[in-house]
Amino acid sequence: MTEPFSVEPIAPFGVVVTAAPDPGVAPSSVDAAVLVRLALEHRVVVLRGFERPSGDALPAFARRFGELQLWDFGAVNELVVHDAPKNYLFTTGEVPFHWDGAFAGVVPALLVFCCEDAPEEGGGGETVFADATRILAAAPADRRALWSRAIVTYETEKVAHYGGRFTAPILGRHPGTGEETLRFAEPVDGLNPVSLTVEGIDDAERNDLIGDLGRRLRDRAFCYAHRWRRGDVVLADNHALLHGRRAFTDASRRHLRRVNVISCDAS
Repeated sequence: MTEPFSVEPIAPFGVVVTAAPDPGVAPSSVDAAVLVRLALEHRVVVLRGFERPSGDALPAFARRFGELQLWDFGAVNELVVHDAPKNYLFTTGEVPFHWDGAFAGVVPALLVFCCEDAPEEGGGGETVFADATRILAAAPADRRALWSRAIVTYETEKVAHYGGRFTAPILGRHPGTGEETLRFAEPVDGLNPVSLTVEGIDDAERNDLIGDLGRRLRDRAFCYAHRWRRGDVVLADNHALLHGRRAFTDASRRHLRRVNVISCDAS
């Protein structure tokens, strides 16, 4: 990539693409194929210092990468706290790790976020990304063997934009890179619960599986916590990553907009 942009690594994975101090530079000024390649290689791409793509500019920006996933409300999911929420996504609470699109039957390749407003520093609300391919590569052989046998059925009532029942193995393949990856969504208790039924392993292994995966997903060697700044645009590889959210304190100060891209390539 050439000026006026810089690219810097994030620990433990990801990159920040920063615009030169030139007001009005849109994120679309960075070549779409370059951004897709960065996302496939580094998992998370943070665009910072660019003009914020508000309104219709966000889906227009995301459409450069491929077809958008549409919901009953359209392409843009407004992630804000609701006064009377029916689903935990629209509260100030923690969101467990999961991958997007599973209940919809169409798993998007790329998640595109834009931050309209963010909590103050120390106020929480970070989006956490766990690199499932790294977790799998670092796991001992006996743990990998356990995961290879486990098949999970997930079920939740549809009170938001997703819901129902589906079954998936814990091990899968990244359709873009061919890498082996983990597909796992943590159970949800309380508001709009998500239940898990695990088959293919015995009772003792089943009791250990969920807690062990939760610890691995939060290991700092594999987990990047993104602290939002107003105007941040983030691209995330939904096939390689699992993601969630930390709880936050100020219900009025966290507003993310998200668009899902069904498929994209680096050509």
